[in-house]
Formats: sequence, C-alpha cells, structure tokens
Amino acid sequence: MISEAKNYDVICFQLRNNLYSQLENPLKKDINRFSNEIKLLLTSGKKNNYKSISILKQVFDLRIKAIKWLATDSNFDYLETLKDMFPKIEEFRSNKKLEVLTENILFALRCNQRVVESLFNSETVSTSSFSNFAKLPEITYEQFLGSLALSIPDDEIAQKIADWTNSSLLIEFVMVATDIINDENLKISDRIINDLSFLISDAAQEYSALATELGFLRSNFKGQSFSNLSFDKSFIRDQKKLSDIGLHDFALNYSN
Repeated sequence: MISEAKNYDVICFQLRNNLYSQLENPLKKDINRFSNEIKLLLTSGKKNNYKSISILKQVFDLRIKAIKWLATDSNFDYLETLKDMFPKIEEFRSNKKLEVLTENILFALRCNQRVVESLFNSETVSTSSFSNFAKLPEITYEQFLGSLALSIPDDEIAQKIADWTNSSLLIEFVMVATDIINDENLKISDRIINDLSFLISDAAQEYSALATELGFLRSNFKGQSFSNLSFDKSFIRDQKKLSDIGLHDFALNYSN
C-alpha cells in the first residue's frame, strides 16, 4: 500500500491552491512552513542544490500527510484533481519570464497524468482504494527508503523505485516553487529560472522512463507487451526533443 501511496503526485501543489481554504491545522501550518522555506531557498541568492535530501524529504513527508487528509473524503477524485491543475499552470504564461518554465511544467504534468491514468486503468490501483490510505501510518522519507531496502530483494529494482519517487518529488517541488514565484511576484534571477526548467524537464523524462521500465506505464494498444515498448520510447523521445528545444532557446537568451 505504501508503495502505491508514494506517487500520488502533485498533491502538495493542489493543497496550496484549490484546497487551502479547507485545510485544518496542523496541515495548513505544514503547507505554510513548506512554502516559506521554498521562498527563502529561491531568494537566498546562493547556488542551491535543488536535488538535496532535505528537499526530497520535505516534499515526501508533506505528501504523505496530504494523502492521509484527502483520503478521509470519500468523494475525492484524484484523476479529476490532476486534470484541474492544467488551467492553473496555464496561468503562469502571463509572466513572460516563466514561459519556458511553464512549458516544461506542463510537459511534466502530462507525463504524470499518463502514468497515473495507466495505474488507475490497471489492477494496481483503483480510485475506490484511495480511502484506504487514511489508515496508513505516517511514514517519513527515511523510513520509506529503508522499507524499500528491506522489502525488495532486487537492489536494482529498489533503486529504480527510489529514483522514480524522487523524480516525482522534484516535479512537485518545481511546481510549488513556480507557483510561489508567480503568486508573490518574486524577483528571481534568470539562472534560478533556468535551473528549475532543466530540473523539471530532466525529472519528467526520468519519471516516464522509469515508469515504463517498472511496468507502471502501459500502452493503450491491445496486445502490446512490456518487451515491445516502442510507443512509450517514441513518446519520451519526442517530448524530450520538444522540451530540450525550449530549454536551448532559453539558455541562449540567458547567455546574451
């Protein structure tokens, strides 16, 4: 069950937006603290490691709390919630400085949506099982990594699951960071915007690739086995090309 819960992605972003008014303490305090720490990170002027364990841990721990809270609502529809995020992300386009970053966020969100829909259409996860997550213990990021090491004998598979989870956490971090930049009109350098763009592009590509390797991402074509993944590979290759073109243009502007 925990292995499924870890990748109910971008829930933290949704809590900070559409669901914030419904939150109760201490979850609202957790969201506020998380947002403030990201703001300090973005405005510090320092060269930061956005892939640090500290960031991954904060996003993961908040995600687990959010899942447990959302699971108490029997009417909560995760797939619809995911679809509702696209209009909010589209609003970032109004900030010219965030145009390329917005494109990469939308690319990541489409990758996420594709994987999640594949999971819900399989026997692995069902929308009706979401309420069961309310009964889960509140595990930490460190406990999650420890459980992988203990419960999965194949070290390579365990590492891929950890990397897949980390890529989803990085996607969420960039989404929340961009939301804060846009909402508060933060004066952020082009270097930081560039870093966030590359970070979410790389994370989205790794997320899709690992989902395919782990069998979470399934083709809609009947009769296609996991040994024949040309459809998924072409999707990833095409999206990578589009994403990299946007990042290249941004880098040229940044270097001038």
